[in-house]
Amino acid sequence: MPGDAPAAHFGGERIPFMKRRSDVVFWLALQRVLINHPLIANQLLEIYGSPAEIFRAVRSIRVQEGPIHSLKIFDGWDSCETDLKSCEKMGIQIVSLDDSRYPPLLKEIAARPVVLMAKGDLGILNGPCVSIVGARKATSHGREVAFELAKGLAKNGIIVVSGMAYGIDAAAHMGALEEGRTIAVWGSGVDRCYPSIFHDLSQRICKSGCIVSEFPLGTHPFPVHFPQRNRIISGLSLGTVIVEAAQKSGSLITAGFALEQGREIFAVPGQARTTMSQGTHELLRNGATFVENAEDVLAIITPQLT
Repeated sequence: MPGDAPAAHFGGERIPFMKRRSDVVFWLALQRVLINHPLIANQLLEIYGSPAEIFRAVRSIRVQEGPIHSLKIFDGWDSCETDLKSCEKMGIQIVSLDDSRYPPLLKEIAARPVVLMAKGDLGILNGPCVSIVGARKATSHGREVAFELAKGLAKNGIIVVSGMAYGIDAAAHMGALEEGRTIAVWGSGVDRCYPSIFHDLSQRICKSGCIVSEFPLGTHPFPVHFPQRNRIISGLSLGTVIVEAAQKSGSLITAGFALEQGREIFAVPGQARTTMSQGTHELLRNGATFVENAEDVLAIITPQLT
């Protein structure tokens, strides 16, 4: 890196991070510190305008705990520099909130990620997307329905978004790849494929589509990350289709995010009184659009594309 720029002083205190760092490094630092607080990150950006200004400003704020304190004491600048170099080496693209490549639909949500890491064709994040999600322990019928739905949507130019989990998610990605492209949103860093059994699937997705994550490189797939990443799945999409879901399914969290974001919610009916139908039937009772095939989704989505 270039040598140090003249040091800045706030109240007589020398600020050690005032090096000639790239703007991307400040974005990566903000991502690291506030990864679990996207609303706060967005509020601070509205106030101060940029991550660099946020880190400068918090130095003079007297707090002893919480997210602001974490920003104030952050000293992981070298790690952020290393991440930037690693991304360049691995062909991982870093898309910050001020980047023109940032997905416009995702930018509309309140808790938008401040940084996205992406592998593959970044351009498809701007295309017409529909997400398909559902149970990990899906039935064979559910997997077949998800596959055919995704295939039908992809054939008509819709990009299918899902979370690359077992069951419905994997079937949706595979169906989309039969006729078009798909986006996988991960609950880990984009350098950590999870589940590892889907390594080959992830490679197929990257060849024509894209893998994205808001989590820094090296982030493990902790359970708490998956509900958080679900807002990105729905946020990228014009609508979300739930194929199978129990009453406490994570897929219903995705549907909840879609509702908050003002997006379409679709549900596929299942057999009466079966566990995997309870969640989808509840969605249908609450006004979700009844879906049997891709044409049902296209009938609602297509007018939004004109």
